[in-house]
Amino acid sequence: MPVISVDILHGRSDAAKAALARELTDAFQRTCGSKRERIYVIIREVPEEHWAIGGEMCTNLPAPAPALEPAPSAAD
Repeated sequence: MPVISVDILHGRSDAAKAALARELTDAFQRTCGSKRERIYVIIREVPEEHWAIGGEMCTNLPAPAPALEPAPSAAD
């Protein structure tokens, strides 16, 4: 049973985390051939005060630019 473990900063929506789990499962199945029901995804949310980038705590870093919305597809 493959286990995919992801640590992310706290604050993403349940829908975003569900989409991430689906995409990771799809990628693993496509590249490694495992059955979907055997692929486990664990998402751990970490608060900013427990995360550092480049030696600086995230709480001390400038706020990131807002995420860009994906471009609409031809089907939209």
